[in-house]
Amino acid sequence: MSEQSNLYRLRCRYRIPLSELADASGCSNQYVSCVELGKIRATRRLSEKMDRAMEALIANRKRELLLLEADFLHCRGRLLQAAEDESHE
Repeated sequence: MSEQSNLYRLRCRYRIPLSELADASGCSNQYVSCVELGKIRATRRLSEKMDRAMEALIANRKRELLLLEADFLHCRGRLLQAAEDESHE
Protein backbone atom coordinates (compact mmCIF):
# COMPACT_ATOMS: atom_id res chain seq x y z
CA MET A 1 0.00 0.00 0.00
CA SER A 2 1.45 3.36 -1.00
CA GLU A 3 1.64 6.31 1.35
CA GLN A 4 -0.56 9.32 0.74
CA SER A 5 1.22 12.61 0.22
CA ASN A 6 0.58 15.60 2.43
CA LEU A 7 -0.70 17.39 -0.66
CA TYR A 8 -3.35 14.72 -1.23
CA ARG A 9 -4.37 14.65 2.42
CA LEU A 10 -4.77 18.43 2.59
CA ARG A 11 -6.67 18.52 -0.68
CA CYS A 12 -9.10 15.86 0.54
CA ARG A 13 -9.44 17.22 4.08
CA TYR A 14 -10.30 20.72 2.83
CA ARG A 15 -12.32 19.55 -0.17
CA ILE A 16 -10.11 21.14 -2.80
CA PRO A 17 -11.06 19.76 -6.21
CA LEU A 18 -8.18 18.35 -8.23
CA SER A 19 -9.13 20.75 -11.03
CA GLU A 20 -8.81 23.77 -8.70
CA LEU A 21 -5.32 22.70 -7.60
CA ALA A 22 -4.38 21.98 -11.21
CA ASP A 23 -5.49 25.46 -12.29
CA ALA A 24 -3.60 27.10 -9.43
CA SER A 25 -0.43 25.19 -10.26
CA GLY A 26 -0.64 25.58 -14.02
CA CYS A 27 -0.53 21.80 -14.42
CA SER A 28 -3.05 19.32 -15.81
CA ASN A 29 -5.34 17.30 -13.56
CA GLN A 30 -3.51 14.14 -14.57
CA TYR A 31 -0.12 15.60 -13.74
CA VAL A 32 -1.22 16.79 -10.28
CA SER A 33 -2.80 13.39 -9.62
CA CYS A 34 0.47 11.66 -10.49
CA VAL A 35 2.36 14.10 -8.27
CA GLU A 36 0.02 13.37 -5.35
CA LEU A 37 0.39 9.63 -5.82
CA GLY A 38 4.17 9.82 -5.99
CA LYS A 39 4.29 8.62 -9.60
CA ILE A 40 6.34 11.69 -10.49
CA ARG A 41 9.61 12.31 -8.70
CA ALA A 42 9.34 15.12 -6.18
CA THR A 43 11.94 17.72 -7.09
CA ARG A 44 12.61 20.94 -5.24
CA ARG A 45 11.15 22.91 -8.14
CA LEU A 46 7.98 20.81 -8.18
CA SER A 47 7.61 21.10 -4.41
CA GLU A 48 7.92 24.88 -4.62
CA LYS A 49 5.37 24.96 -7.42
CA MET A 50 2.85 23.01 -5.34
CA ASP A 51 3.58 25.24 -2.32
CA ARG A 52 2.81 28.33 -4.41
CA ALA A 53 -0.38 26.74 -5.74
CA MET A 54 -1.62 25.94 -2.24
CA GLU A 55 -0.71 29.45 -1.03
CA ALA A 56 -2.72 30.92 -3.92
CA LEU A 57 -5.71 28.70 -3.12
CA ILE A 58 -5.58 29.67 0.55
CA ALA A 59 -5.41 33.38 -0.30
CA ASN A 60 -8.35 33.03 -2.68
CA ARG A 61 -10.45 31.17 -0.13
CA LYS A 62 -9.68 33.82 2.50
CA ARG A 63 -10.89 36.53 0.12
CA GLU A 64 -14.04 34.56 -0.67
CA LEU A 65 -14.78 34.01 3.02
CA LEU A 66 -14.33 37.69 3.79
CA LEU A 67 -16.76 38.56 1.00
CA LEU A 68 -19.21 35.95 2.27
CA GLU A 69 -18.94 37.36 5.78
CA ALA A 70 -19.58 40.91 4.56
CA ASP A 71 -22.59 39.80 2.51
CA PHE A 72 -23.92 37.79 5.42
CA LEU A 73 -23.58 40.70 7.84
CA HIS A 74 -25.50 42.85 5.39
CA CYS A 75 -28.36 40.30 5.33
CA ARG A 76 -28.16 39.12 8.94
CA GLY A 77 -31.61 38.63 10.42
CA ARG A 78 -33.14 38.89 6.95
CA LEU A 79 -31.76 35.78 5.26
CA LEU A 80 -35.20 34.40 4.42
CA GLN A 81 -36.52 37.65 2.98
CA ALA A 82 -36.51 38.44 -0.73
CA ALA A 83 -33.09 39.57 -1.92
CA GLU A 84 -32.70 43.29 -2.47
CA ASP A 85 -30.10 42.94 -5.18
CA GLU A 86 -29.88 39.96 -7.54
CA SER A 87 -26.42 40.85 -8.89
CA HIS A 88 -24.81 38.31 -6.50
CA GLU A 89 -26.50 35.29 -8.07
